[in-house]
Amino acid sequence: MKKFIVIMFILSSLFPQVSAYEGKEIKFIYINGSNNNDKKMKNWFYDGMKKMHPYMKKEFSSSDFVNIHLLEQGKYRISQEPEAFFWGDKSREEISNLNYDLKMTKVFSPRLAQTVRTLIAHYLHDAIWVSHYHNMHPVVEDLHAQVMENYRKGIPVVLFGYSAGAFVSYEYMFNKLPDIDTVDYFNRTAVSDEFKNFVNNNKSKSTCIDALIDSKLAVYSAEGRLIPNLDTKSAEENYLKLDEYTNKACIPQGALKGIVNFASPLVLFYSDISNPNYSLTYYNKLLYKYLLENNMFWLTVNYADDPLGYPTTKNISYKDLRNKIQFEINPAQGFLYSKSNIKSRKTFLGAHTSYWATAKKFSKAVVKAFEDGYCLYNYDECRKNEESL
Repeated sequence: MKKFIVIMFILSSLFPQVSAYEGKEIKFIYINGSNNNDKKMKNWFYDGMKKMHPYMKKEFSSSDFVNIHLLEQGKYRISQEPEAFFWGDKSREEISNLNYDLKMTKVFSPRLAQTVRTLIAHYLHDAIWVSHYHNMHPVVEDLHAQVMENYRKGIPVVLFGYSAGAFVSYEYMFNKLPDIDTVDYFNRTAVSDEFKNFVNNNKSKSTCIDALIDSKLAVYSAEGRLIPNLDTKSAEENYLKLDEYTNKACIPQGALKGIVNFASPLVLFYSDISNPNYSLTYYNKLLYKYLLENNMFWLTVNYADDPLGYPTTKNISYKDLRNKIQFEINPAQGFLYSKSNIKSRKTFLGAHTSYWATAKKFSKAVVKAFEDGYCLYNYDECRKNEESL
């Protein structure tokens, strides 16, 4: 028995890494796009995700740069298994109605016109459907439940939003990140001075849009504006419970590492992202500020010949972004970056669905975008590292 213990001690001393370190996981969650309503297309998404993930894991894991800046020099590892967030079946009833209408038009439409009409309808229906708040909200809530399930296990996540799935990842951040300073928010709104004083004397932690809505401190208007509750008495009662709503509705710090949107038509449907006259632009600025201050990333990676792939933003330096959003950012750690110059070697008709089939090439492009995006915002640091090599 003593000899066995001595042998085990010697082995554990010789091979400490085998048993002592597995690393905390980071889970990659893949979000489906439009036209995934039937069993065939659902299987297509799941098969594509399973094909892509090993390449994505390999490229992220083998990059020294990613190891330093995302995996924190071995603190984390990419999970072996991918995870899917599938929302394609939520519009099934509407798709059935659409198919019925298409059968009606088939009676009098020329074949070519009917073929194009059917193609456009199925590709765009879910994208339009999910972009409406009343349809998006339950989708976001289901995604939050999945993220929180991982968070309770100590597993942060990276979201991969394919096509219209980019809408889901964006709305998730927009509505769920706790980027709103409550004192600043209410001081900017038309609430009574009495309520503003109440907030100043009873400060709560930073919150998110969904917590403000769930607590009935604000509502969305039909025009897409966030309108505060102007009834001082009920607002004061609800405000005292705001931290509870924040804990339930908002993304905890560290639960979300970043997002990778690909084949993304986001700005085609969300033009308000770059519209200075739209009131919610203010909340987009808060989103950018939060991302940078909390070491998160937002990548958009599209094939150049994908007709539905749009860069989310012009790539600008940290200094230029700070001037654009007119907020101090401290510390500046995260980044936003778009990369849409990769050739898919497919025709423009097939490029939008080619990401899964070209997983090896695409995975390399995503990691390259991560590296380029980080260095755009941290130019001096990357330059020093290059000079030291």
